[in-house]
Amino acid sequence: MQKLIGVVLIVASSTGMGYLKGVNLSKNLIEMQEIRRIFLMLRSEVAYTKSPFGEAFYRIAERTYGKYKEWLFFLAESLNQRSGHTFFELWQHALERYFSDTHLDKRNLELLKNMGTNMGYLDREMQVGAIDLYLEQLKLNIRKMQEELPEKRRILNCLGVMGGIFVAVVLV
Repeated sequence: MQKLIGVVLIVASSTGMGYLKGVNLSKNLIEMQEIRRIFLMLRSEVAYTKSPFGEAFYRIAERTYGKYKEWLFFLAESLNQRSGHTFFELWQHALERYFSDTHLDKRNLELLKNMGTNMGYLDREMQVGAIDLYLEQLKLNIRKMQEELPEKRRILNCLGVMGGIFVAVVLV
């Protein structure tokens, strides 16, 4: 009886792990879409209203939620304090602070981190160009993720079940 309970627990836990990995992929996609929305708003603020970044981040923060709102408010406040730090330093610090528990994969997180190197030093036209380039890269990543997500989730679910069965057979 104990072996049966052990087998069921092993299979159930590994199935749950596979399922949670699939959920994390879905959350990655949702975060990528939200970041894209934020950068579309930032592009509009910089290109059309010609707002400085501090003001633009503040206005965008008012239209977002959760950690994105806190992240953008933090950036706006940091920029408005004029502490002597470069934009890139403030950007990196804000990302470390608010994206430490993110569901973004390494590639997209690295793209977001690198975006800070292209902002802050350039004129408006170049900043809009850098934002456009980032948006295009993000759009391609989102499209690729949307295409691959159903298959990856199915594979992760199957791997979870099969891995649990394998471990149960090996242990019994």
